[in-house]
Amino acid sequence: MTSSAYIARILGPVFVIIGLGLLLEGEMFRAMAGEFLQSAALVYFSGVAALAVGLAILNVHHLWTRDWRSVVTLFGWLFVVGGIFRILAPTLVQEIGEGFIAHRRWPIIGAVITLALGAFLSVMGYQDIWQGKRRVHHRTSAAKSSGAASRGAKRPRRKSGETRS
Repeated sequence: MTSSAYIARILGPVFVIIGLGLLLEGEMFRAMAGEFLQSAALVYFSGVAALAVGLAILNVHHLWTRDWRSVVTLFGWLFVVGGIFRILAPTLVQEIGEGFIAHRRWPIIGAVITLALGAFLSVMGYQDIWQGKRRVHHRTSAAKSSGAASRGAKRPRRKSGETRS
């Protein structure tokens, strides 16, 4: 499995569940977002978490292509930029967030966008399973190196008269 598919298999279902939550409990999400924005500590901590997730994605997947895999890289960069922004300017994030949640329709719009992105990433990440392709299992590098070493190593000679145990 490629790193693109692996990351899409994580982000896709997470976005689908978040989108469904926004769709089914929009007013509750509005209330939670308001409480979240009141806490500079939560804004800051979410920035640290977003920065870490973004850097993790970019460290294993920094790929700009003309296919769906660039979406994964784009999310890595969005997490990094969002994390930096929350860490360096939590007050500004609070002001922008409060203006955003003041609009009554943001949960529905957010739900549609998040569901669409989650569905897209899920389909792309799990397409090998849904299309019936077999997953390729790779041996670990330790197993490869020990196997190669054992094939090239000489066996000790037995003395005459010794039997195998």
